[in-house]
Amino acid sequence: MPTPFLPDPFPEYRATPAALPAGIPRDQRVFVNRNLRMRSIDAVGFDLDYTLAHYRIWELDDLAFRLTKRKLVEKRGHPEEILAIPFDPEFVVRGLVIDRRRGNILKMDYHNYVVRAFHGREALTDEERKRSYRARRIRTSARAYVSVDTLFHLPEVYLYLALVDFYEERRRPDYGALYQDVRDMIDEAHADGSIKSEIQSDPSRFVSPDPRLARFLESLRSAGKKVFVLTNSELYYTDVLLSFLLDGGEGPSWDSRFDLVVVESGKPDFFRERSEEGLQRVDWIRETPVFRGGDVWSFERELGLHGDSILYWGDHTYGDILRSKKSVGWRTAMIIPELESEIRATDRMSTEQTDLTEALEYRDRIEVEEHRIRLEIRRLTAVSEESRASAAAVRREVERKLDSHREHLTRIGKEKEQVHRRIAELDDRCNREHNRYWGPLFRERNAITRFGHQVKDFACIYTSRVSNFLHYPINTYFRSPVERLPHEF
Repeated sequence: MPTPFLPDPFPEYRATPAALPAGIPRDQRVFVNRNLRMRSIDAVGFDLDYTLAHYRIWELDDLAFRLTKRKLVEKRGHPEEILAIPFDPEFVVRGLVIDRRRGNILKMDYHNYVVRAFHGREALTDEERKRSYRARRIRTSARAYVSVDTLFHLPEVYLYLALVDFYEERRRPDYGALYQDVRDMIDEAHADGSIKSEIQSDPSRFVSPDPRLARFLESLRSAGKKVFVLTNSELYYTDVLLSFLLDGGEGPSWDSRFDLVVVESGKPDFFRERSEEGLQRVDWIRETPVFRGGDVWSFERELGLHGDSILYWGDHTYGDILRSKKSVGWRTAMIIPELESEIRATDRMSTEQTDLTEALEYRDRIEVEEHRIRLEIRRLTAVSEESRASAAAVRREVERKLDSHREHLTRIGKEKEQVHRRIAELDDRCNREHNRYWGPLFRERNAITRFGHQVKDFACIYTSRVSNFLHYPINTYFRSPVERLPHEF
């Protein structure tokens, strides 16, 4: 007797930009760079910090800022006056680059050309910026440059820039040595438990729980997918955070929601260097296996899966996303907490952004017209010089046309002044709605920023938090928009 047809409990849904489930707020959507068929994913893994655990950024950054200042005074001999330097949480954003030779911080486009720059906390003029950086593309891999790839970088970078200003009022500092002091002391604050002990004592002060997180993890396992944690944090700290986020004093313990946990993984080296010891089993009284260290090859053997059957969620552009994709071919999902505020700002300024785009297009059109008229004036001037021996009527007609074109050129010059003022006004308003120092995170006028292109190049999908996946059926086929060359638009 034939088996009756049974519907697939997890049917595939195709999510394209034109066919999204109704009612998903834009700031909670999953955005797609490369097609991702969730039916083909057998294991889903997560980083911990800023991925499963969303920090209250101002509180955490202020804590790291204060503790690092104190260490600079006590261990590196910096004057106590620096303790009075206040923290400005808006001044530094992700995706910037530090120039340690000059004490500068830079915003770059995709081609690594500098589009904005500050020395310390003082904005460079266009002339100063171009004099320092326009001659050549910057190799951000060079030792002089430090990429701001993770949200943990922000207090460190702001403190460095504030100290550049502080010392320049007294003497010209060694910018590279100053940065290394700050780097060493904030590393120590993380390594010696100074920061983590504060978080442990009161997680609710520093961590914002996601009430949908447990349900999302359960949905993955119900669909037959293995779920794991892969973090650089120690077990004691992982235990504190995930207990706070998932246990809530009720229901199953947090580790029962995962098939495998790896702590102290040492990313990004975990993805590119083989470990002599391999994964080391940690004594753990519960059933879920917990390991320390290791490398991705021993991890895949333990998991029983490899390559593009694994989807990994992380927030760190290099340590989580780029290395897991390039080294072993994992599929990648990037968590960008800033995406929510960026999208809201973009939506608030949609009218101004449309006006700015139109103003830029109009500027381009009148510049083309200006060029055409200048060519015509040049041609008519040559005709006038060649026709001196011709009839007076011909010369008069040529001069009349020249006068008309010169008047037109004058009008265009006035229009250009007006449209440039309009562009500057609209650009300033849009920038301030995002960030008054740096503007949008992903864009600089019509160009995508270096950070925006890193997201595009390295992340298969991206969103603001992992639980946004609950808006979609578990076996969604995430399809990217059709790519086009400029001439195809």
